[in-house]
Amino acid sequence: MAARVRAASCASGDWRDRLRNAVAPLDKGVRELHVNNFRPADVYAIRPGRTAAVLVPVLDLPEPELVLTLRAPHLAQHAGQVSFPGGAAEGSDSSAVATALREAFEEIGLEPSSVTPVGFLDRFDTISDYRVLPVVGLVKPPVRWALDPSEVAEVFTVPLSVALDARRYREQVAQRNQERFVFHSLEWQGHLIWGLTAAMLRNLMQRMDAR
Repeated sequence: MAARVRAASCASGDWRDRLRNAVAPLDKGVRELHVNNFRPADVYAIRPGRTAAVLVPVLDLPEPELVLTLRAPHLAQHAGQVSFPGGAAEGSDSSAVATALREAFEEIGLEPSSVTPVGFLDRFDTISDYRVLPVVGLVKPPVRWALDPSEVAEVFTVPLSVALDARRYREQVAQRNQERFVFHSLEWQGHLIWGLTAAMLRNLMQRMDAR
């Protein structure tokens, strides 16, 4: 029943207000964001040395969809995994929003003028020593993708109603260097969404449920 209620809410059009109310406002900055730590215990208390940002693009449709990418199979890190477009901050980036928009343009050809940033999800500190800031943005269709084959193998979408359905996620436990980690995964049309990307989707789900 809960899944049907969420889907109906998305279809009714008030999903935009729910989304805006759920994310952390851009004008309040990132200092008050909750930190989700995916780092080993011995460095847990140390702030990651590098900053990255990803764009969480939501296609502004009556039935909204999230845009995701499949990383190229030849990459040195996270090859073939599902992710949001994004990457490390560069010196010329004025903010996390600027990083997310630049990376989305470079990776999938998403024009910054087509995106209205609406807020942040919580921060994620990764084992690769990054603090990652997810920037949620409304994307005005139609969109023509222009993939960078050196980074992206495919772009696809997942209905927002699917991402907001807690029953679709599987919880799994992994062991790394005698430490126990819990992660979630979601399958959609042959794609396995897991790890950091699934954690961000669940963060969005929890924030929207709380509102």
